Amino acid sequence: MIDLSVSIYFASKTRWVHLEKAMRLPAVPRVGEWLKLSNSEIGDYFGWRVVEVTYRESGPVEIMTELLDDLGGRGYSFDEESEFDQYVHSYLACGWTSPHGIKPNTRYKGPGDAPRGASN
Repeated sequence: MIDLSVSIYFASKTRWVHLEKAMRLPAVPRVGEWLKLSNSEIGDYFGWRVVEVTYRESGPVEIMTELLDDLGGRGYSFDEESEFDQYVHSYLACGWTSPHGIKPNTRYKGPGDAPRGASN
């Protein structure tokens, strides 16, 4: 078994959160592979795509995933703020930590806003 520090991310249209958890897996997932992580509070497994693997000289291997359900690069995971809150609380109850707290989502641009990367 290999010690890992896993980072997951999800967002609403107004807020986002980075969660971390130490865990042990039989192998180190590679970039592009998927992790199925359980959530006993919500009662399911959710797939997270690995986007970065960092090997440290000392300490666990760090695994970073992409934003949950960022369909078409829209910049958020949940349409409803209440659903975002439900997921944050459920993952915290399952032993995940939020080292930086909940932050404003500055990546999502609503209808009528200029798309990300656009200039006038």
